[in-house]
Amino acid sequence: MSDAERDVRAGDGPSLPMAVRALNSYGRTVRRIRPKHGQLSADALVSKAQKSAKLDDFGRDGWQEGFEVLVNSINDEGNLSWLGRMIVGGLLGSTLELRLRVVDWAKQHPEAAREQITAPIVVSGLPRTGTTLLSNLLDLDPQNRSVLAWEAATVAPPPTLSNHREDPRIAASAKGTGQLAKLAPSVQAMHPMAATLPTECVSLLGGEFKSIHFETQGTFDSYGAWFESCDMVPAYEFHRLCLQVLQSTIPTQRWALKTPGHIWHLDAVYAVYPDARVVWTHRDPLKVVGSAASLTSTLHATNTDRVDFAGVARRWRDKCLRGVAVGTEFRDRQGSDDTVFDLQYAELMDDPVGSVERIYRHFGMELDDLGQRKMQAWMEENPQDRFGRHRYTLDQFGLDADEVREQFADYVERYQVPSEG
Repeated sequence: MSDAERDVRAGDGPSLPMAVRALNSYGRTVRRIRPKHGQLSADALVSKAQKSAKLDDFGRDGWQEGFEVLVNSINDEGNLSWLGRMIVGGLLGSTLELRLRVVDWAKQHPEAAREQITAPIVVSGLPRTGTTLLSNLLDLDPQNRSVLAWEAATVAPPPTLSNHREDPRIAASAKGTGQLAKLAPSVQAMHPMAATLPTECVSLLGGEFKSIHFETQGTFDSYGAWFESCDMVPAYEFHRLCLQVLQSTIPTQRWALKTPGHIWHLDAVYAVYPDARVVWTHRDPLKVVGSAASLTSTLHATNTDRVDFAGVARRWRDKCLRGVAVGTEFRDRQGSDDTVFDLQYAELMDDPVGSVERIYRHFGMELDDLGQRKMQAWMEENPQDRFGRHRYTLDQFGLDADEVREQFADYVERYQVPSEG
């Protein structure tokens, strides 16, 4: 039986601590007797979040549909371990609290909604295409501001200039990152994370319960199908409200945002941010699909009793195919590429700072000497293998390289994506 075909029990993927393995074993035993024991309750999660936040106003209706679809999908299809239910339940609870606090802050401080989010840089592209590196570099330009990991987890109350570097929420975020590193040490080599580094703004979209990051936690197929066709404009409107809240206490000239999932929803991005400057990163799809499958499988193994590696790889291959298709269709409808800059992963790796300079020239911006020097210093301090090498092959996931190459042939030809061999 191949690696791609076998079902792996939690603990056979990441090396989970003995106490966690015992907890998961207990959970499996209980569920054999009481199959619905430990399932998530939408009503209970909402009540708990309201009690924890001491707030009850979630703002404009509409978020409930995605939330309910997600909870049902988790219960029906997620196959979560006991630990996984705690982790995913905690994620949903913290997302509910984020929404409550953002809505309350905006209500108590109506001036926040008048903040102008002007011409944000929006880094996107398929997963594993260098968006994290590019985001880290853009954050070093004093003219830019990124959403930091600890800010994205809470948003409100927003930090101020006086406490931005010592807010106690930084330590809480760092603790969470440390816990993930203990459960799945290989994740840092795949996707370096830290409380004070720029992060994907998916959690802001998640406030409307319309975000691809929920699917990185487990196999939630019915939610994934619903998410593909839902209206994303309300999610980006909540995303904008979060930026307005953050900007209301710290003056911000220009946001530099990053999430691979934006290419799935460029119509909604431009509906809410009509002057957005989108950077689309491109990479050999054989590397993209293999790397995305490896990272997602590792996260799934932390949360689930069984991981179907081949199934995970097929799902994310199909998601990537859909992403490049809908992103390209949007650009074709627009008829002009002036607001999108295409950047090859190979070019970014070969000349990171020069790539930023080319992005700036395309959008009529200027990278000053200080920004260049800071970016160069950061690259010297953070070599690509700082946290180890991320190793994977398509064979591990039951995918045939020639077949994947053929499926992405139109994408590779359209954007002249070089093969990595």
